[in-house]
Amino acid sequence: MSPNGQKEEIYTRHASARPSDLAKSLAEIMNPEGKAEVLDDVLVLDVSRNSFAGISAASIFAEFGAEVIKIEPPEGDPARRITPFGTHVKGVGIPFMFEARNKRYMTLDIKDNEEDRKVFSKLARKATVIIETFPAGDMDAWGIGYRQLSEQNPGLVYIAITAYGQYTEKAKKFVRMPDVDIVSQAGSGLAANMGDVPDAGEPYSWPLRAGLWAGWYISGLSAVVGGTVALIHRQNTGVGQMVDVAGMDAYSSMVGIPVSIGYTWHKARPRIGILDFILYPYGHWKCKDGFVAVAAPRDHDFRALLKILGLWEIEDDWRYSSDRIPDILEQATHLHKLIENETMKYTADELVGLALNYSKKSARSKWRGGGVPIVMKLMTPETALENPQWHVRKSFQDVEDKNLGKYKISANFTKMSESPPRIKWVSCDIGQDNDYVREKYLKD
Repeated sequence: MSPNGQKEEIYTRHASARPSDLAKSLAEIMNPEGKAEVLDDVLVLDVSRNSFAGISAASIFAEFGAEVIKIEPPEGDPARRITPFGTHVKGVGIPFMFEARNKRYMTLDIKDNEEDRKVFSKLARKATVIIETFPAGDMDAWGIGYRQLSEQNPGLVYIAITAYGQYTEKAKKFVRMPDVDIVSQAGSGLAANMGDVPDAGEPYSWPLRAGLWAGWYISGLSAVVGGTVALIHRQNTGVGQMVDVAGMDAYSSMVGIPVSIGYTWHKARPRIGILDFILYPYGHWKCKDGFVAVAAPRDHDFRALLKILGLWEIEDDWRYSSDRIPDILEQATHLHKLIENETMKYTADELVGLALNYSKKSARSKWRGGGVPIVMKLMTPETALENPQWHVRKSFQDVEDKNLGKYKISANFTKMSESPPRIKWVSCDIGQDNDYVREKYLKD
């Protein structure tokens, strides 16, 4: 049967399947076994140093089949020693272990050793992608930057990740400042938008950073997006290019709504803690056994929430969305407390159930106005991991390194029917693949 015929059969089978059968069928077509690795002809050289932006970008290329060679000095990338709580496994930090999948490891001291630079230059002639995170201009000064390498390899896609990019006066001034996660967040201006204790007022509301290394990982994802588009351009034209990723740009661009707000309203978004500056109600509320996330920003969603919580008597006071924009902090905080007085009467599961039941009835009734408040239980990492959702979708995977032992990582976050990502192995000893790389790529 032709590939198209196979697809038609799959889709026909899905159309007539019961929900349980459909779920099994969909899970099966996402299985990577026997599927194409779309980047299996791509050679990536990762010379990022002490940067999980570069390391995570290389990991994504590796999951889609690229041959990724992590090049580090003989003592190893300093990123190996970054770890929470001082916890190392045989000298390797947990974050580096997490990103060790599907990669080769080679030792070359391209920073201080001229002979190693020559070896790298020879290897770069066969590379498709290079990822580097050195200060702007360093690789060029060593004779192995984009200018030099693209002359010998015109199809090269050269990805450089720094704090402020490769040009501008700001980039020049801060060229020696390492591009670490908190730098991207602080320099973007967005950390100043997030803070706690809204009733404390400025300047006592403490600025907070987002997530665990959100700046680094957004930079890495931006590098992959830019690099992938560059690969498509290369495929169409045979010409490579330089991809310049600035951590400040990447982070602020991904969550750039506050910038537009500032220019539109002629004032910056203040730090307002538990409140959301744009939509309301939209945040976290206490309940009997923890917290729930609630999103009911549209008028009919908000009115549905009032009905669910037995607060319909306040509907006249909060009828229009313009009355719920929380730039008037006292007003928004008052509404937050009114809602919390009711959510505290229920467990998280009870609140989720109330919202789901109302949504089902609303879908069948023209009189309910289609209001659909969203209520989600706020999970801890432990309770989230117990959710069958993760296991069905194989979002977490048990892996084993011959030296580091068994551990669990999250991966393959993108599910694809024809060319899915996958984890093939996990191993990250310093220089473990020196002989392999020299034999395969440097022998002639």
